Amino acid sequence: NFNVQGMKLILLLAAAAAAYPFNNYTAYFDEDSAPASPPFIGGKLPFFPGILKNRSLNIDEDAEAALNRFHKIVGSREKLAKHKSILRSLSKAKGRLLNLVRRPALKSELLSEIANRLKGTVLDRPSVSDINKPISEYLYGGDVMVSPEDLGKMEVEAHAESFRAKRGAPIVTSTRWPKTQPIAFTFNGDIDEATRKLIRTATQKIAANTCLNFKENGAGTQLQFHRGGGCWSYIGKLSQSVQPISIDRGCEIIPIISHEISHALGLDHTQNRFDRDAFVSVNFAAVDSNMQNNFAKRTNAQNNNFGVPYDYGSDMHYGAFDFSNNKQAVLVPSQGDFINTMGQRRSLTFNDYKMINALYSCSANCPAQMTCYNGGYTSPKNCNACVCTDFFTGANCQTARQLIAISETSSYKTVYHTDYNEALYTSGNDYNWDMFNKDAVKIIKAPEGKKIKVTINKLYPAFGQLPCYLSCPFFGLEFVDNSNGDLMTTMGKIYCCTKDEGVTFISKSNILGYKAYASPGMPMDATVTYTVV
Repeated sequence: NFNVQGMKLILLLAAAAAAYPFNNYTAYFDEDSAPASPPFIGGKLPFFPGILKNRSLNIDEDAEAALNRFHKIVGSREKLAKHKSILRSLSKAKGRLLNLVRRPALKSELLSEIANRLKGTVLDRPSVSDINKPISEYLYGGDVMVSPEDLGKMEVEAHAESFRAKRGAPIVTSTRWPKTQPIAFTFNGDIDEATRKLIRTATQKIAANTCLNFKENGAGTQLQFHRGGGCWSYIGKLSQSVQPISIDRGCEIIPIISHEISHALGLDHTQNRFDRDAFVSVNFAAVDSNMQNNFAKRTNAQNNNFGVPYDYGSDMHYGAFDFSNNKQAVLVPSQGDFINTMGQRRSLTFNDYKMINALYSCSANCPAQMTCYNGGYTSPKNCNACVCTDFFTGANCQTARQLIAISETSSYKTVYHTDYNEALYTSGNDYNWDMFNKDAVKIIKAPEGKKIKVTINKLYPAFGQLPCYLSCPFFGLEFVDNSNGDLMTTMGKIYCCTKDEGVTFISKSNILGYKAYASPGMPMDATVTYTVV
């Protein structure tokens, strides 16, 4: 048996120097364009790990100060004493239940596979569960503040597992926001202008991909953004004029902001779905007993996913090590290669937007639903159009964006290259997925009845000077590989380490999806060969 605790997981806490910034870019997709030698700045490579500055680690070191900011918004310690007591009781009740329920066994070979993948891996930033530690006893699911109404229902559940309210995507019974008027939002005075800009962008992205709209200082119940001691939100719309949502230090990137707004809209965490056991196992031995309720699976009666498939890459999915108390993985994917897909914080995904649109019945007023293929669905903005995945386009999502057919006597090679650009690399746009350099998506197809052998020949980011990052936030190769050839909606397995050079796997069908990405300004070279087998 393999003990994952023996795995080295390094948290890089380095002093000032090069950051990870991105802006516009120039990309070249042939090996000949690669520079002959890496650039030097001040006698040092700009990517040398010892001089990295990870500005995202600028979280509040004073736990008491964070706790005080939290109480200033939601109520005093005395006022919330019962709140905390109910959550503790629920944790104990859930813990007893989880110990009684037979859970899928963790396979030692899978743990070993994951541990080998993660040797030497670096965490690029603290998780939301890390940021929220000072206030964790007041939160449910790691970042959910529970309303008084739902707290009463939880008190009943803590004494008897009888809470069975039907809900679509949310963790507790939620009220949807009206579609007939924009969702109003405001800023508390402690939110600086840089963070306000990010929040505005997050609302604009959700509005662009759903039937919902947002308006700063609008009428009606307002989402009020605070620095409230961490990253947290209520679920759904509250029955009060102002609904707080916290974006504190460490939370100021668009994907985390979008995650918290999505909670306010009514979305649950992905790993709590009723069907999660087919995709992940929970290593409860690595979770404190008072935190185990965060992984309590919903029942079919409690959870409606509207036919949206389980997506390891959802912005609403925890990372593998969230809530770990012993450096072991808590969420263990059924296939170890998805370890880097879980917990991605680059953007809301196709399925995240699809879930919001389903929850709010965004196309319900259309006279007829479009016939959309390959996972597409009727647009929330245009009843006569489909929303398609990255791999497909056309009126009905039937046209592959780029189809590469290979035969038994041929092979195909993808080559991805981006140049180093100091100005872009130091521009400060960390984690800005819109500015990432992305290779054109490709569908690789072998003859019917055959499969595809994939070989990563080269994966060389930043001239080999960067370590591996958990969840591959800055660069990676993604392969969507499903047994039925389904390239519809879910994210695939991701590789982003130089040590992955030489990795080979056989596809599950004759169809494979490919994507590649790198932060603008960051050099990267990758070569992958596809052969029919």
